[in-house]
Amino acid sequence: MINSQLNLDREAWLTEAAQFILDDILSSELTEPAPAPFRVSVGYPPRSTARSKTIAVCIKSEASADGHSEIFVSPALSDSMAILEALTHEMVHYSDDCASGHQHHFARVARAVGLVGPLTATKASPELQNKLADIIATLGDIPHAAIDLGKAKAKQSTRMLKVFCPGEDCKFSYRTSAANIRKITDFLCPACAIEDMQTDS
Repeated sequence: MINSQLNLDREAWLTEAAQFILDDILSSELTEPAPAPFRVSVGYPPRSTARSKTIAVCIKSEASADGHSEIFVSPALSDSMAILEALTHEMVHYSDDCASGHQHHFARVARAVGLVGPLTATKASPELQNKLADIIATLGDIPHAAIDLGKAKAKQSTRMLKVFCPGEDCKFSYRTSAANIRKITDFLCPACAIEDMQTDS
């Protein structure tokens, strides 16, 4: 549970955690101060889908109308440690305003602070996990429950079927429900009056 004395919402939790990561984990490895202010939000990364494996993203400050670097952590995550691992990765991107991609500055700092595995999908080393655990001990768990985007779409109550004329020179078509199709008594194409209309199922 979230520390009731802090009473943070999830964005405030992420912002506090990001500042801890910057000050206590990254700062000793940075040769220059971060170039822009940042915001951290829970939100689906751009171009995200129900099957997307992207769990967090940092968007460079140039893309923001007020010059902030924008970090989004997917609402599909709910485990505080997994979120902090992803947030650490994105804060490394933030530290040079995404200039180095996953190379050069990013690679050097990520390895130095204990991000292991492929540089495009890092995890925290045991030593780094200990430091992230200290953040959780201070802030409590993030006040957030995972969202399944695949369950968010409303179910289509009526499937609309395509009704079409098979005539080579006609190709007239429309969509309607199966219930409406059952009411049709004359399947002659209303456009060419030659062919019987067909359905896609």
